[in-house]
Amino acid sequence: MKSQRKTGARDPARAQRIKDALEAALRAGFDPFGDPRGGKGSCVPEAARKLTQKGYETTERMVRGFLKTQGDAEARGDDHFMPDWDLFARPGAPAAAIRRGEVRRWILTSAQDDTDVHLRFWSNLQAYGRHVGAEVVVGGFTYNHGLFTDHQTRTAQFAREVLPHLRFDPMDCGPVLFCAEMNTLPTAVRPLSGLTTYAQGRTAVFPHAKLAFESVPAMPGKFVPSVMTTGACTVPNYVKKKAGLKAEFHHVLGATIVEAREDGSAWVRQISATNDGAFQDLDAVVRSGRISVGNRVKAVTFGDIHIPSLADDVFDALWGDHADSLMSVLRPEYQFIHDLMSFEMASRHVDGDPIHRARMDAAGHSGIRWQVREGAKFLRAIGRDTCRTVMIESNHDDRLMQWARRDADRMDTGNAEYWHECNLALLRSIREGAEGFNLCRWALKQEDVRQLEGIDFVPMGGSFVICQDSGGIECGMHGHQGPNGSRGTAVGLAKMGTRLTIADKHSPQILDGVYIAGMSGDLDQGYNNSPSSWQRSHVVTYANGKRTLITQTPCARWRA
Repeated sequence: MKSQRKTGARDPARAQRIKDALEAALRAGFDPFGDPRGGKGSCVPEAARKLTQKGYETTERMVRGFLKTQGDAEARGDDHFMPDWDLFARPGAPAAAIRRGEVRRWILTSAQDDTDVHLRFWSNLQAYGRHVGAEVVVGGFTYNHGLFTDHQTRTAQFAREVLPHLRFDPMDCGPVLFCAEMNTLPTAVRPLSGLTTYAQGRTAVFPHAKLAFESVPAMPGKFVPSVMTTGACTVPNYVKKKAGLKAEFHHVLGATIVEAREDGSAWVRQISATNDGAFQDLDAVVRSGRISVGNRVKAVTFGDIHIPSLADDVFDALWGDHADSLMSVLRPEYQFIHDLMSFEMASRHVDGDPIHRARMDAAGHSGIRWQVREGAKFLRAIGRDTCRTVMIESNHDDRLMQWARRDADRMDTGNAEYWHECNLALLRSIREGAEGFNLCRWALKQEDVRQLEGIDFVPMGGSFVICQDSGGIECGMHGHQGPNGSRGTAVGLAKMGTRLTIADKHSPQILDGVYIAGMSGDLDQGYNNSPSSWQRSHVVTYANGKRTLITQTPCARWRA
């Protein structure tokens, strides 16, 4: 007959309270009793303190006695209330805790209750975490397969593989906050809805099976945070009805990698795996638990260029002729260029504003031909023998055509001659029946000694599809034009039956199959003097058809 006294069964409520307090301390980063693991200290005094705070007078000695009694019961094979030591969660690291010169990394993902992990993806995540020195952290979420179920993540049953990595409370990853407490239904169509302010001005990552990313507005000149979801390490497991089938379609085997430095800088990237669990992060490919580095990417779609506002340090970080530049590390097959030229002089934002025109004259930015020449020089400067440069005609580039259509401004003597040249070229193309004449392409060819040789030009309405063997990604749209003549928005373009990579919005975003690059040029364009969500951000596409956003910090660094 089993001893009830020694198992605490005579007062199960008290025994359960002590066990719960110990497990809460383990989840909060306190070490298992007698087993220091680099946490915040022993869980015993923390459990005693929390119980006393709740009105249950408890000393450390009482907790240690409880553990001895329960340990003896466990050894005899009796019923017991020993805590699950595997619930220990290594504490996060606020930015102030990162040492000078150190880079801390975390790989954040999510898991559904009562669901198997994708074993090959999980193995690859573990291998990559060891390779880059990153801690793998999992946030749980629950899904109601039937009625009358408990939806608390703390009481849910998760795959044994993720138990040592599970978190149920917010966790600092440097300046980035992992909101592991957020339990969002995996069938949520917009998992970031209502969460842009949740982290109160910090960049935040939320556990969810669908990938999403939004940039959060901030005052001019201030840090612009982002909110995003992780993807999941568990296999799809949904009710076969509309909501479940939609969720299964958007289910992503994925994670978010966070890199943080001691100065408060942080970088986040998305990891998306193929069905066999393999994935690529920058130049590293992870497959079957093995890592290979130095791999190329398929393409980089850069944020809007806006010549002449591209800063020298940004150019050097992205296209510099050195080993650490983005182009040198990733070696893309294609680079897509959007909004090459700003043509601010012809902008509706400053039309008829003599003060702004005077500022542009003083800065030397008022010449239309000069901007075209600078654009042609830029296209040549970024060229690489191993990369195909593709210019996407965009709304800012179209300002040249809009300017040419206006009545000549005879007082604008600096641009009057060029206005006539542009109109003469247009009229001759009409007279000669030149099909597909494009003024922007013509102007750039005139200013390029090689007449755009080796540079692809996609006009408005054109198409450029890559990764066709994995379903295809349309990269030929700028994004300012939407379906049926509407204004281009992420929501409107997401209704298309193809994946898209666009720019135009200046604010990076992931919405369903639409990835949006941000800016490359200056974040202060003169007309955006209100709260802004603009970021220097670019879309990287891998050969397997998966994508990630890469964001530059104010010092122009694109990775840690």
